[in-house]
Amino acid sequence: MKCGICWRRCGENKIGIFRIGEMKVFVFILVLLFGKAVGQTNCTLRKNQDSIKVFTCHTDSSKFKSIIAEFSVHTSLTSLSDFVLDIPKYTQWQFNTVESKIIQKISSTEIIYRTVVEAPWPVTDRDMVVRIKSEFTDQKTLKIMTDSQSDIVPINEGLVRVPSSHAEWWVREKSKNYLEVKYTMQIDPGGSVPAWLVNWVCANAPYQSFINLKAKLEKK
Repeated sequence: MKCGICWRRCGENKIGIFRIGEMKVFVFILVLLFGKAVGQTNCTLRKNQDSIKVFTCHTDSSKFKSIIAEFSVHTSLTSLSDFVLDIPKYTQWQFNTVESKIIQKISSTEIIYRTVVEAPWPVTDRDMVVRIKSEFTDQKTLKIMTDSQSDIVPINEGLVRVPSSHAEWWVREKSKNYLEVKYTMQIDPGGSVPAWLVNWVCANAPYQSFINLKAKLEKK
């Protein structure tokens, strides 16, 4: 009997040790995957004005810096979602956007669209084909994701197609009609772009876009 109890306890201990070890491996893998997906290093505050902060960060996955923007806005989650999904009006608030149209409306919250962004001389104007999806992760949190779909639409002559881009909006309702927004973006502009222009756009494009967004939403 004692021997049986001993073996049973030893077995339980081995199972316990195995489960702890298994959990450590699982957590380690999660950290690696999550860190690779969202981890930015050497972030620099490039803009801090009108309650909008813009950071640029080095990433391991791209030679181009990623962008993080943080700001607050007085509106509702639904109003913000509807505003961002109103594709034809992008020319009214998104930085240097001169054309914006819907390619395919998959649902009321998922759309494929194309935009044309004017670039300063001598850089060629860019166009982007993007899939956007908006969803509520809970009653007080909105997530908006965009990913490039560069092969869906032929490239127009005289434009450079942005080959890849990914952006996420995480929006949290802190109180009634008061939201806190964290926006991240990683983009490859395609073609040849001077370093001075990339650095200037990284700081100014998100700021100009979000100052326009705030003005329009808070005026309603």
